[in-house]
Amino acid sequence: MGKKTTDTDKIDRLLRGTGADSHAADQLQKAAQNNPAVAKALNRLTDSDIAAITATLSDKEALARIMSTPKAQALLKKLKG
Repeated sequence: MGKKTTDTDKIDRLLRGTGADSHAADQLQKAAQNNPAVAKALNRLTDSDIAAITATLSDKEALARIMSTPKAQALLKKLKG
């Protein structure tokens, strides 16, 4: 048996609600494949988690506030490698 991959359906549902393109889904899938912590976090998402995340990501003002925090900036830096 090979390494378990992240459920692509979860990634699709997560990004579809934000209007992200297939490139974003590919990037998130790559991050999950290359980083066990990302894969674990994605695999643990429930339907209600996905709904809450997509609602927040769809709100431009809320997203701007979140992304301006030092923790969000540090996370982005880690995800980008």
